[in-house]
Amino acid sequence: MRIAFITHRSPVPPNKGEKLRSFWQLRTLARNHTIHLFCFYDDLDDEQCLDELQRYCEDYYIEKLSYIGSRTRALLALLCGRPFSTAFFYSRRMARRIEAVLKAGAFDRIFVSSSSMAPYVGADNGIAKIVDLVDVDSNKWQQYANRKPWPLGWLWCLESKRLAAYESALVQQVAATLVCTDAEAQLLRSIAHTGVIRTVENHIDVDQYDPANVVVPRELQSWQPYMVFSGSMDYLPNVDAVGYFCREIFPLIRQARPDVKLVIAGRNPHPSVRSLGKDHSIKVTGRVEDIVPYISAAAVSIAPMRIARGVQNKVLEALASGIPVVSTTAVASALPPKLRSLVSTGDTPREFANHVIVALGERASGQSDHLRRQLKHYIEGLELDAQLENIIRQPGAEMSSAEPCHSVMAGSPA
Repeated sequence: MRIAFITHRSPVPPNKGEKLRSFWQLRTLARNHTIHLFCFYDDLDDEQCLDELQRYCEDYYIEKLSYIGSRTRALLALLCGRPFSTAFFYSRRMARRIEAVLKAGAFDRIFVSSSSMAPYVGADNGIAKIVDLVDVDSNKWQQYANRKPWPLGWLWCLESKRLAAYESALVQQVAATLVCTDAEAQLLRSIAHTGVIRTVENHIDVDQYDPANVVVPRELQSWQPYMVFSGSMDYLPNVDAVGYFCREIFPLIRQARPDVKLVIAGRNPHPSVRSLGKDHSIKVTGRVEDIVPYISAAAVSIAPMRIARGVQNKVLEALASGIPVVSTTAVASALPPKLRSLVSTGDTPREFANHVIVALGERASGQSDHLRRQLKHYIEGLELDAQLENIIRQPGAEMSSAEPCHSVMAGSPA
């Protein structure tokens, strides 16, 4: 089939959570179908990898996201009573290009990654549309609101309400809506009253993280033993998580393990994150070429998120590397039930610190192999490639009970 694939950020390089998922989808669909890609980029890494898109796309249109324009449109949307997170990614040039291509080409499907890009295909053009929301973003904005004082708290709460109304209408207008966990599907069903909602879990190539094939640079070896926190460090939930960890949990760990360090590995560190690096025991890396060695060389991976939606890819990456994970319940509860037992959880600073201290003293090759084996067995059992192919071919059809993909009509019993 001919598929118009529309996403808010270039899938290459797949160096952050949202891009890991869209890259897997692009690569999987390109095996059997013809792909026309439309996306934005706002990072130099993305611009340098554009040629890689030719491996997966017959044609692509990629546009640099305007820093001033995106924020101006978001402000105007706020004043006009619309969600500013969808307006942030709106561009007249992008809209005209997508409209022209859809009119001129015989497309069989439109695949949209994120609610931010759904406005580009709002018109009823007779083409089946599949939208991957990944998470229920309206709820994430509400979580932001709960942690911010007025006026930001009020603003985020307003965005949550507006975006929830948009998500509800969107689910009813498309052939199928995808999310990454059953919990997200249940939450979305509480917002949308009709429409097909399906769970397609996050994919990870476990073999890519095999520690036997990872070369650990000497600098990382000199930091050992260390805990690692990985992710985009300009992302509010990550900024909040490392700030909380360094203030309230790390001091407790140091009492038992004064030798241990913390490595915060991720692009675009917020100024408050950079300032943490003044502590000689905390390394703030900024952008790294390859995150895998930083995870593989760690003694423990931490995910002290207090704001969380969907599955955290940092947890899957650590398990794929055979690294023990300590997280909050908010993070662990999003994992599939079969994987939750692989993660230690603590919701108070003392509980979290105690789990980290235990993990620092217990890591062994047998445990590493167990974590990797359990994750690989689970991912392979999902047959995610087949799930996605089935959805593309029959987006509005309900799945039989034998299928691994969960499909529930919003409004019907879960």
